[in-house]
Amino acid sequence: MSRPRHRVMGAGALLLAMAAAGPLSGCASGRPERQIEVATETGRLVPLDSATLSYTVGTLRVIQRPNYANDVVAVHLYLLGGRRQLTPATQGIEAMLLRTSKYGTAKYPGDSTRKAWARTGSQFEVLPSDDWTVVGFRALTTDFDSSWSVFAERVMHPTLAAVSVALVREQMRSALRERVLDPDGYVGLLSDSVAFAGRPYALEPAGSESSLGTIDSAALATYERTQMVASRMLLVVVGNVDRATVERAVGATLGTLPKGNYVWSLPQPPAPPVGSVALVMRERPTSTNYLFGVFEGPPASAKDYAAFHVATELLSLRVHETVRQQHALSYTASALYIERGISTGVVYVTTRLPASVLPMIKDQITWVEHAPPSYFGIHRFTDSFISDYFAKNGTDDSQADFLARAELYHGDYRRASDAMEDLRHVSMSDVRAVARQYFSHIQFVYVGDTTRVARQDFATF
Repeated sequence: MSRPRHRVMGAGALLLAMAAAGPLSGCASGRPERQIEVATETGRLVPLDSATLSYTVGTLRVIQRPNYANDVVAVHLYLLGGRRQLTPATQGIEAMLLRTSKYGTAKYPGDSTRKAWARTGSQFEVLPSDDWTVVGFRALTTDFDSSWSVFAERVMHPTLAAVSVALVREQMRSALRERVLDPDGYVGLLSDSVAFAGRPYALEPAGSESSLGTIDSAALATYERTQMVASRMLLVVVGNVDRATVERAVGATLGTLPKGNYVWSLPQPPAPPVGSVALVMRERPTSTNYLFGVFEGPPASAKDYAAFHVATELLSLRVHETVRQQHALSYTASALYIERGISTGVVYVTTRLPASVLPMIKDQITWVEHAPPSYFGIHRFTDSFISDYFAKNGTDDSQADFLARAELYHGDYRRASDAMEDLRHVSMSDVRAVARQYFSHIQFVYVGDTTRVARQDFATF
C-alpha cells in the first residue's frame, strides 16, 4: 500500500501563513493552496502555480516548479506502471535494478559509484509503489550538477555485475522477511493479495521470496534495455534551480533515451463485487490482534473520487472516536485513505477484543451511509484536513509528488490545487452515496489469536 509526501514553505511557516490568512475551519473561503507563494530569482514572491513550467527536453517530459527561497532542489523521476509492470515472476525487478545500480555504472565502475555519490552529500531514494516507481534525489543547489551526473548514470548505465545483483537480492529478501515477521507489515502484504487477487495491485513491487530468487543479471539487463524508455518517464523538479540548468542536464543524459511506445493510462476499475465477504485469518502469537478491512473506491478519473476521500476520512474519525476514545479497545483505530489509480480505503484496528470491535466498525459504516445533512459540519471537516495536509506537505519533495499525482491521476499538473477545491465541493449527500456504494463489500485480513473471533463475526459486512 502506498501514500502523498519552495523553500514552498516549511511546515511551520506554512501554518503561520494560514493563521495570518484567517481561520480555515468552518470557512469555505480559506484556500491555503492559493495562498502559498514561491520566490523568483529576483526575490519577488509570486503565486505557487504561476511559477510552474512544463516542457520537453529531447524525449523526456519535464515539470518544473522553481523556487529560490532556499538552497534545496528535489528531483523525482517517475517510472510509470507500478504494479502493472509486474508479473508473479518479476515482482521486485524494477526495485532490484535501481538498487543494484548503486554498485557500479559505466562511468563510475564498481565502488566508485558510491564514492562519487557520497561526495555530493545528496540523498538518493528508490520508492516502488502502486502506480509508479520514484527514483530521485534531494540536494543542495550547489550539488545539483554532480548529483545529477551520478543519478543519470544509475538510471541509464548500470553495470549489473552478478556479485552486485546477489548482494541486493539478499538485502531485499532480508527486508521482506522482516516485513513478514512484523505483524503490521504482514497484514499489509496479505491484504493486497486478498483484496486484489488476480489483478496487478495484488503483486508486490518489493518482490516475493520466489521472484527475488530467480531474477538475475540477464533479466535485469533485459528490463533495463526494454523498459527504461522516455515514454515511461515523467521528471518533476522542484526547488532552487533554473530551467536552463535542468535542460542542460537532461539534454545530455535522460533526454537522449529511446522514446519507446509506452502509453500511460489509469488502471481499469474492477467489476462490481459479488458474493460473500472475503476473509483470511492467520494465527500468530502477538500481544494484540491486527485487523485490516480493504474496500475499493472509484478510479481517479471518476466524479466521486473526491467524495470517496472525504467519506473515508469521516469513517476514520468515527472509528477512532468510537473504538479508541469511547471504549479504549485499541491503540490504533482508523480508516486509511490510499490515493492510487483505483482509490482504496482500509479500516485498520489493533485490538485484544476483535469480536467486540467488529460491530462498532459496522455501526460507524452505517452512520456514514445515513449521516444527517450538515453543510457547515462537513465543510468544517474538509477544511480541517485540507489545512493539515498542506501543513505536512510543504517540502520540495512533497510538492513534486503533488504535481505528479495531479498530472498522472487527473491529466494536468495545474490541477494540483484544484484537487483541494474538489474536496470542498463534496456534500453530505455525496458522502452518503459513495459510502453506500463502496463501503458495502469489505475484504478482511486478520492476524493474531484466531480464538478471539469467529468467521461469522464478519458476516454482517
